[in-house]
Amino acid sequence: MIIYILLIAHFLADFTFQPVGLAQKKINNFRLLASHSLIYAGIFFMAVFPFVKFNYAVPTYIIITMAHFLIDWLRTSLDRKYTNRTYKFTSFIVDQILHILIIVSVSFIFSLNTHISFIFRNLMQWNLFENLIIYFLIFVIIWDPAAVFIKKLFLYINAQDSNIGDNNDPQIGRIIGKLERVMISSLVLCGQLGAIGFVLTAKSIARYKQLEDKDFAEKYLVGTLTSATIAFLTTIILKHLL
Repeated sequence: MIIYILLIAHFLADFTFQPVGLAQKKINNFRLLASHSLIYAGIFFMAVFPFVKFNYAVPTYIIITMAHFLIDWLRTSLDRKYTNRTYKFTSFIVDQILHILIIVSVSFIFSLNTHISFIFRNLMQWNLFENLIIYFLIFVIIWDPAAVFIKKLFLYINAQDSNIGDNNDPQIGRIIGKLERVMISSLVLCGQLGAIGFVLTAKSIARYKQLEDKDFAEKYLVGTLTSATIAFLTTIILKHLL
């Protein structure tokens, strides 16, 4: 259960509390990289020390936060040298895999689930606590991390722009995508898989005329299927942990 809290902290710190602009600017600005690392450290402090015994919380906190800084520093150093779209997409994926592997490895090496604090032990006695943690992790993943992944994917497959339509506000498109994933995840959690089709149909009807444009239709299909797949698989996988 501790590992889920650490993953929530990671996704919040690395996505929700790191705007896209900051993520780009820190490549050429060490102060912004340090600022992000401090925010990450602050969020992890709140995720580790209240729930893990102090003797185990200290090394866990130091290893994860220092590893995060070093991985980000190495990535920004390489990002300044390599600018092609294949590298950028690959570096994003590898970066996240490394961060998650560090968190998972530390959790198992220190057996954090067996060294929980008094506060966490009391919270675990509440029957709904574990469910709430899993639900929160699901919605954190499908909100900002999924949106960033889809944006990176479009930058990778389309060199000219990352948006589904030239005449659409990209911010509105991201909000629609986020709401779509929330609705799909909610339906999966409720066991209403058949209703997912209505969500996708409603979205397609709203874009009906634009779908006559082949270029738009291809981007729309990639974006919609990727978004729906992320929401569906994330929810199914984490739901089985309940």
